[in-house]
This record gives sequence, C-alpha cells and structure tokens, in this order.
Amino acid sequence: MYRAPRSICVVGGGFSGVASAIACLTRIRTPFRLTIIEANPVLGQGVAYGSQHPLHLLNARARDLSIRADQPGDFLNWAFRQLDQGENHADLHQALAHTFLPRQLFGEYVRQRLLEAKERRPEVEFTAISGKAEACIAEPNHYRLMIEGGQIIANIVILATAYGTPRTPNSGALSPFQLLPSDQIARAGSVALIGSGLTMVDVLLGARRDGFHGNAIVVSGRGQLPRSHAPKGVVPQSIELPRFRRISMLSATIRIACEMAQQAGTPWQAVINGLRPSLQEMWQRLAVEEQARFLRHLRPFWDAHRHRLPMEVHGRLMKEFEEGRALLVRGSVIEVARMEEKFRLSVVKRGSGATEVIETDLVFDCSGFTPDLDQPLITSLFTQNLAVADPHRLGILVERCGQVIGRRGKPSRGLFAIGPLCQGTLWEIIAVPEIVAQADLAATSIADLKRQREPIVLDRLRRALPGSLAGTSSTDARRRTPEA
Repeated sequence: MYRAPRSICVVGGGFSGVASAIACLTRIRTPFRLTIIEANPVLGQGVAYGSQHPLHLLNARARDLSIRADQPGDFLNWAFRQLDQGENHADLHQALAHTFLPRQLFGEYVRQRLLEAKERRPEVEFTAISGKAEACIAEPNHYRLMIEGGQIIANIVILATAYGTPRTPNSGALSPFQLLPSDQIARAGSVALIGSGLTMVDVLLGARRDGFHGNAIVVSGRGQLPRSHAPKGVVPQSIELPRFRRISMLSATIRIACEMAQQAGTPWQAVINGLRPSLQEMWQRLAVEEQARFLRHLRPFWDAHRHRLPMEVHGRLMKEFEEGRALLVRGSVIEVARMEEKFRLSVVKRGSGATEVIETDLVFDCSGFTPDLDQPLITSLFTQNLAVADPHRLGILVERCGQVIGRRGKPSRGLFAIGPLCQGTLWEIIAVPEIVAQADLAATSIADLKRQREPIVLDRLRRALPGSLAGTSSTDARRRTPEA
C-alpha cells in the first residue's frame, strides 16, 4: 500500500510516454521521481512524429491536437505564436486552425511542452535513460525494471511502448521508414507497396518527391484507400445509436446516418467525428465474437473513413491511380523474395484465389504496426500473471484509466499502460485526444493513491498504537509509518 507515488517510471518516450509524463507532472502535486526509458535520444517523437520530412503532414487539423488534457487548443496556439510576430493576426489564427501542419512541427511542440512541464516542477527529480526495458519484476511495494547494463526501482510503472514493432509477415520487404539513397529510388522502374493505409501514402508520395517516376503497385486485401477530410473543419454530429450488440446493425446505422447527413448538406465526416466520444463504450459493449467479426470484415472500411488524409494529399493520391501511375491489386502477399537486384512477390488474388507473381525493383511493407506481445518486457508481465493479452491479441487488458488487469481479473497495483497497447480493450486509443485523456486519467489515479489509502493506514496504526501516535503531526507520523 502506497503512502505516496514516490517513484514513477515511464517505459517509452514517444508521444504516449511524454503525454503520461506531462500528465504526472501536472496532476501529482507532491514531490516524486520521474524516469523515462527510451532508446531514441529525442523524446516525444516516436514512430508517429519522428519524421524529419517537412512535407509529411499530420492527418488531423491543428485545432484538434493538444498534449494538455485541459487545453484542447494548445497546439494551435503554440503554432500561432511560432508564426505570428506579436501582432496577433486573428485571420492567421483562424487559418491555422483548419491547417494540416507538418508532423515534425508537432513533435517539436510535444518536446517543448515536456521541457516546460519539467521546469515548472523543480522539486521533481527527472531522469531520461537511453535504453530498452527488458523485464519488469514485481516486488513488495515496487517494481524492478531490468535494462541493459542496469536496473531501475519504481513504485509506479507506466507502459507507453506504443506499437513496439512493425508487423513482419513479409520479412523480405523493406521497412517503410528505411532510408534509401535518393538516387536508388529515382532509378527504380517499379515499386510495390504492401498495404493501402496512411503509411503507404507517405512512402509513395515520398518516393515521388525523391525522383521516382516508375509504376507503383499497391497490394491490399480489401483495396480500401484512405478517404479525404472535409474541405473545412466540421462540427461533430452526434447520432442516436440504439444499444445494438451486433456489429452488422451498428455499421448499418452509421452508414445510414452518413448518407442522411450528406443529403442534408453535412459532410459524412461530421458523423464519424461525432462517434469518437462513445467509441470506447460501444466497443466494450460488444461481445468478443462481434469484436472479432468487426476486425475480420469491417476494420479496413472503418480505418479508411476514420484515419483520413488532408484534401490536397488525397488529391495527389487519387491522381496517381487516375493517371495510371499506380495500380491497386486486391489480394494477400504470401511471400516476398529478394533476388540479386529485384524483389518477387507472391500474391493470392482476392476472389479468384489465383496466385500471381509480381517482380519489382523495390518492395515496402506498409501494412502497419501492432503491439509486440512477445517482447521480453511484456512476456515478463505475463509470466508473473500481472498482465494478460486481450482476446484479439491487439494488446493487453486494461481499465479505462490504463491500469493493467492481471490474470485473475484484478488490477495490478501501480502498473499502467497508455495508448496503442490498450487497443484491444478500448479500441479508440491510438489518436492524440484519446491518448491524452487516458494519460490524464492515469495520472489522476496515481495522485489519488495517497488521498485514498494513506488515511486508512494511519487510522489503523492509531487504533493499534494510540499512545505512540497521540499528538504527533501527520508528517512525523508518516515518517514513522512502516510501508505496508
């Protein structure tokens, strides 16, 4: 039983980890030690915002992003101050609100907000350790985190490892973030891209900027390309959703609501945006079988409508297909083989089941990321029954605030997970607003440990030892109270 959150260790220094650290620095008022473990020397970027290319844009408008739970327009205001020279142009602020800014800029914003939060709390002992946590061992009143060449003791552990690793079914393909010489890309006569989501768009348009003039082949099981954002930011439109327990009924209701909105002159994107506050509750109401049915059949369609592109980027993507420079192949890649200077893909075509062999100069696996539940850190938690995988193995079981649920269905005290690692339980937990809200809930829960538990400990001690604690200040009593 904790008297106070004395030492907190955040595992992961990408967006989820920094959001957790800022939330702890904001919500926990008593002094504590805060440690972040991250292999990347620059905190706050991770996979999502580590791009150094200024033309890699955010897929959300500036007005919709913030790392501060209680200040939803914080990124917009920060970006405005970077551009405005003290003249406070209202038109510039309004224009920025509807702009899709570079991811690189958002990463810098996140890092600066962490530094500011740290400076406001000089009594907090802050440490960033470059490394990777290999195991988390539960011991009385604390956890022992094993890293290469050392170990860290912490009362509270926050797992913010995000996706952890790219999917690797196509081990012969190149990583979408693998840096190749521009002349190698420019020389390529053809490129194959496995997957049709946002990562594919980054790789394809990035190759064009690097001088690639050949043909692109996009291989996707369902063939769904990301849709476009509305021309201007829309007001979320809430719809009445009966408490359906079948995903087919839910999807039909949402589709009809989008069609009706379009007929009334409201973009369908407003309906999708209006669903976000209730998506976690909707997901948790579904039976595991219905969740699995969604993942098998509807997820590609949902992702294409939920994770959208800025209009100008979407226009460039559509032009690739309209002008024949890109071809969409519906099918599943069963093998990627590297030859001397070529790649060979074996693709099972959707519908016919026939296998087609495609040869290209380059192949990038853009099928996305998933949490690595086989990494030593997570398996160490499974071995101790501190955590269990969700039924779909998208991550681990958690409560809404991120507290990890152990083997017996009980929360593991002092152990939290934030962001994509919770997707199987909460589903809508991979975007900025949802991650920030969860990090804030987790920090509030950690701060409440002292207020909820300490009076119980002291009251029991007073009843057991009335003479020794009579007339003693609470501070002195805490010094003499043994850890339970």
